Amino acid sequence: MLALLQHPEQLQRLRDDPSLIPSAVEELLRYDSPVQLDLRRIVEDCDVNGFPVKRGEDIVVLIGGANRDPEQFEDPDGLDVGREGNSHISFGRGIHACIGAPLARLEARIAIEVLLERFSSIRLAGPPARFRPSIVLRGLESLPVAASA
Repeated sequence: MLALLQHPEQLQRLRDDPSLIPSAVEELLRYDSPVQLDLRRIVEDCDVNGFPVKRGEDIVVLIGGANRDPEQFEDPDGLDVGREGNSHISFGRGIHACIGAPLARLEARIAIEVLLERFSSIRLAGPPARFRPSIVLRGLESLPVAASA
């Protein structure tokens, strides 16, 4: 929600075209990934972008960084609720994909739909609180907003 409030033109796009809400959910997950990093143990020797990695070694996957990779995303630091081909890795991939991802997507979609239906105006009511101190999970301590019907 913070990203939408900081980009009111994107919030207005959702008001004007609610069919963008599913892609907005994906874009918000990419833009501000709740999980910033993950650890993996290599099960067989491999090559990661020209860097050899041996079986048994541990690696850190920087999810937040990967979701802003300019080789994967046009204008990676921009928020675009209509972004197409959004191949973010916020919920992991393959056997490591988050089992709760469909529920999280549904909750986010419904939350945005309800907020837009119930409130004609939503804005930040002061600066957002700091992010919780964590290098793995990104989340605000609070988000003060003002809304009117």
